[in-house]
Amino acid sequence: MYIRWVIRCHKNATVANTTFHDAYLVESYRDDEGNPRQRTVCYLGNIRQIDDSFPPIERELFLLRVDRILASIPELTGPDRREVLAMLRQKVQPLTLTEIRVAFLESVRWYRRSVAEHGVVPSEAELLELLRDAHGELGPL
Repeated sequence: MYIRWVIRCHKNATVANTTFHDAYLVESYRDDEGNPRQRTVCYLGNIRQIDDSFPPIERELFLLRVDRILASIPELTGPDRREVLAMLRQKVQPLTLTEIRVAFLESVRWYRRSVAEHGVVPSEAELLELLRDAHGELGPL
């Protein structure tokens, strides 16, 4: 199996620096006559590239969706699934620790801003309680 990437350019000239990358999981096989053929196993999704990079949040969402899609394919074994994910990660890099930290801080800022729009300013104690709730099975803070 391998990944077939289909790249589409944006039709609007004002955003010509944006391209869309569609990922398909494809397998090679031989037909009844022994001729090599390819078949699309499934569509894995798409990701937007702006200039020369994929935005961090879009990379993370793309890889999360792909992981769920791959998990739903019964004929895909664990080693095959890991190999497919490795192929995808060659093109769409997982987030770095710095990017994860920035995303977390932006999420907290978004939460505070959104709650404030409803007339509530969360206290530090409330934010810590949310962290404890989110921490779940990872253990105490």
